[in-house]
Amino acid sequence: MRRSAAVVVGVAVLVCAGCSGEPESADAPSTGGTTTAAKPTPPPAEPTTTPTTAPKPTPVALSVPMYQRALTNVEKVIKPYVARVMNARTVAAFDASRAQLASIVVLERTELAKITPPRGLVSAHPQVLDAFDAYAGDVATHLTKAGETKTGCGLPKGADVRLYEAKTGVRTAYAGLAGNVQKAIGKGVKFGALSVPAKPAAPAVIGGRGENGDVFQRAGSRGSGSLRITNAGSDIVVVVTASNPRKPMASIYVRANRSATLNGIRGDYWVYYKTGTNWDARNNRFTENCSYARLNRLLDGSYAWSLTLKSVAGNTTESETEAF
Repeated sequence: MRRSAAVVVGVAVLVCAGCSGEPESADAPSTGGTTTAAKPTPPPAEPTTTPTTAPKPTPVALSVPMYQRALTNVEKVIKPYVARVMNARTVAAFDASRAQLASIVVLERTELAKITPPRGLVSAHPQVLDAFDAYAGDVATHLTKAGETKTGCGLPKGADVRLYEAKTGVRTAYAGLAGNVQKAIGKGVKFGALSVPAKPAAPAVIGGRGENGDVFQRAGSRGSGSLRITNAGSDIVVVVTASNPRKPMASIYVRANRSATLNGIRGDYWVYYKTGTNWDARNNRFTENCSYARLNRLLDGSYAWSLTLKSVAGNTTESETEAF
């Protein structure tokens, strides 16, 4: 006989109806039995595929007009950098602009290397790239002189001269690049006319000369002596002094193949002279290719003397001296 029991605790109700302690279902496993779960079937393996390499596209050669356009574009890119170098007002500004130009030349060379030239310029194109590659070395060579701080005569080199030499060096190197490119590509294509700059204006000292007969130094009282100078050589400065050429009575500039007379010489005197190029009128001196000499004869200031300077031997001798 089944019994029912109910226990009420608060609001929770637990009811057990017909509890007998035995399972009613015949499907329940027997005491001590085990249940074995079926193993899942693995999914089928995905088929493997071997990646295929896409064929590289065949480079398309440019036509001659397209190749010309590519070179013209290179010039248009480089031109403002060249202009910046040539317009620099100081050595420091020049150095900064020169570095930028060197970088853009390398960059444009890289871009040119990516193109396929026309059939007729296949052998020329590597030479074009070589011209760009040679630029850096050419600049370094041409800037060697500009880096020197003294002239050929051992004098301090002016900042204007250094800047002029530096600009000339870069222009020469870039004009060489353009010339080599033009030589490689021949007459059918143009390069250089757009970007090669004009030569920089030279400072006055470059190629400078004094005025013939210019007496630019005088010291002491005047006398009755005179010296007629006939110059059959290069430009020369004649100095008359009682002893030391650094303390002249007078100095006169005589141009090549010209004559001039120095009057008002007082007392006996020695004759010194110096030759050279690039006359610095501000400081009254040659700055390049200097040589210094003295006439080995003391001249009597009471006479009028005539001195002919030439490359062949005369009736007097001379000796080299230190710079004055």
